[in-house]
Amino acid sequence: SELQETVYESIMNGSEPALCKNLHNMDLLPSNINLSGAELELVVADMRDSRLKEVIDPLSSNYDFILIDCPPSLGILSYISLVASTHVLIPIQTEYKALKGTELLLQTIARVRKRANRKLQIAGVIPTLYDPRTVQAFQSLQSITTSLEKIGAIYPPVPRTVAFADASQQHVPLAVYNPKHPAVAVLDTIAQGLLALA
Repeated sequence: SELQETVYESIMNGSEPALCKNLHNMDLLPSNINLSGAELELVVADMRDSRLKEVIDPLSSNYDFILIDCPPSLGILSYISLVASTHVLIPIQTEYKALKGTELLLQTIARVRKRANRKLQIAGVIPTLYDPRTVQAFQSLQSITTSLEKIGAIYPPVPRTVAFADASQQHVPLAVYNPKHPAVAVLDTIAQGLLALA
């Protein structure tokens, strides 16, 4: 069914977050295609940098962790997500030229630290879409480790697998869809790393 209230309404109108409760022991503040329009609307919005922070702060005492899934671009939505966060996990594809985009992200993180969120920390780097059968993926993983290990933990690579798409089609996490899949162990390692930050 179509969502009536999403994070878009909370960011743009200040409405109460419409949480979907207890989905596999998590609560979810959903989004839909309307959120893409927020990029343009936020350009001229008052106090835009703090809008997501104002949505999240009243909820923070209710949760051990609040995870923000950012778009793959470095637009306003990603920026306000960094302003609202205490830590940032950096996913990076184990593919040629992926490090270039990460350099831009690191510059953005530095800018956020300087201007809007001095407490923002890098929680680690997650290599993604890793296929150990290819030389390119292996070399990319080596480059990621060499270039980025000084900024934070480098987690084990998340493998390239159709299992994520299959689980998504069933509307369940991979750990529920196929608990024994090798990627689940990688995700558990990442989760343990986050727990150590708490």
